[in-house]
Amino acid sequence: MAEQFRMVTIGDSVLWGQGLKESEKIDTLLRADFRPQNPQDVRLDRTAHSGAVIFSGSSNEAPRVGEVPGSRASILEQCAGFHDNPQDVDFVLINGGINDVGVATILNPFAPSLTTPIKEACGYRMGMLLEAVKQKFSKPSARIRVLGYYPILSSKSLTSARQLGAATSFLQLYGVALPTFGKQITVEHINPIVDRCEQFFRESTECLVEAVRRAGDSRIRFVHSGFTDDNSVFARKSLLWGVHLDPNLSPEDNVAQTRHQLCDAAFQNQNNPLALEECYRASAGHPNAAGAVHLQERIWATVG
Repeated sequence: MAEQFRMVTIGDSVLWGQGLKESEKIDTLLRADFRPQNPQDVRLDRTAHSGAVIFSGSSNEAPRVGEVPGSRASILEQCAGFHDNPQDVDFVLINGGINDVGVATILNPFAPSLTTPIKEACGYRMGMLLEAVKQKFSKPSARIRVLGYYPILSSKSLTSARQLGAATSFLQLYGVALPTFGKQITVEHINPIVDRCEQFFRESTECLVEAVRRAGDSRIRFVHSGFTDDNSVFARKSLLWGVHLDPNLSPEDNVAQTRHQLCDAAFQNQNNPLALEECYRASAGHPNAAGAVHLQERIWATVG
């Protein structure tokens, strides 16, 4: 009987697989890469969840799991809380940083510069996380992979009037209302937001690469997402979930109905209708099924 292979996934909604069925998630797909004949011989522990930050500070927010966004358990907490023989884990998949910066901040053209918060999240905080991961998952032959992000919106998201309307609706999900002073939305209105998305993609990649280098551990490697402008939300070859352009801006993903019920339960005692509506559409901007396959292939190329 083959020895069991062990995988652990810690991180945010990208590695949780927001909007994806279990069979479509990145780490589920990787199980079959490690044991093509017998994926059941691979034990997968996933603590990644929607909304997770790397470091939650003094937050007293109750921990969440799965599809409903919440900052805790932070990714550092996910690492610290893993006690099931971590020294026997063979493969660790990590991401994090975008929620520390804040997606709404990235998409807000009136917010301060992103450079400092990106360095704090994807540089300093990721460095803290990698030090914790090195100590927790100490098996000398373990492989540790840090997955990078992607441009949420790009110039390829805005090449038609329909795409402009879709992008405007997408921004509304994050509370971004563009003051057009009665004029029709144009590319010029959204270009500053595209610039911020590109900045986050570029600078987060640079900081994550540097954090991996500083970790000084040959077991740890950075995995570039390989996404291009063509793969952004609403682009021609998008690898990300968007929203349908119906009156309700209904989500595109495969688990929307289930998430709707989970969101209702999570927010039933809170008077926060905006957060509830965002929760219903939390898949927007996350890798779709094709995007998950793309990322799985990128990760596996650094392993196999």
